[in-house]
Amino acid sequence: MICAVISDIHSNKEALDAVLSLIDGLGVETILCLGDLVGYNADPDICVETVMSRSAEVIRGNHDKAVAGFLNLDWFNASARAAALWTRSKVRPQTLETIRRLREGPREAEDGTILLCHGTPYDEDAYLMDARSVDESYRCLESKHPKVKFCFLGHTHMPTVVVRKKGSAKPQVMPWRETIDLDPAGVYLINPGSVGQPRDGIALASFGILDSGRMIYRNIRARYAVQETQRKILHAGLPSGLAHRLAEGR
Repeated sequence: MICAVISDIHSNKEALDAVLSLIDGLGVETILCLGDLVGYNADPDICVETVMSRSAEVIRGNHDKAVAGFLNLDWFNASARAAALWTRSKVRPQTLETIRRLREGPREAEDGTILLCHGTPYDEDAYLMDARSVDESYRCLESKHPKVKFCFLGHTHMPTVVVRKKGSAKPQVMPWRETIDLDPAGVYLINPGSVGQPRDGIALASFGILDSGRMIYRNIRARYAVQETQRKILHAGLPSGLAHRLAEGR
């Protein structure tokens, strides 16, 4: 199975279009989405429609929950809160209903060997940021999802691959490469990065490709029309900082 994993689209049509154009040329059999379809950027309706039509599985993210009214906006910083309120007021009623119906993660896919999370396996809103959250994630996989080999997570916007090999109690963050050979004895936590708001200092949309037959994972970056996305943000009256950060990948 060759699957593409996308996350954190954040209403960025130009980035989503660029990513899907690359995916269409890579022999992908299915697309899996880890949530945060909306927030920050200015094209929520078309991004929700496109993701839902192209993806085999979609779970919700914290920005989706905020727009749907399921998450207290006090949890957000000022720019994120403003974008959530703007999105809630601008989207079509059918888009808002689609967002409200997005499934809660974690969710198993592909005969239980893949787990889709927005945050972590133990909390859909928690960040995978440190050794404690990594250890807690592996404990949750062992107790609740023992068949899972590949746990995909979004939320941080930072491409990451962590592995724990059979017989080893200590997970390891893998040295970053575009293409990674996977160990059949390993259990992986994989973040494909963000389509719509990269934060690792690279101003390119990010997504992942898993070839489970060949045991290869690839992180792929896509150039997109950043200036057009910025223009739309400013024209919509969204916080200007949301436009500026896209050019810096921050």
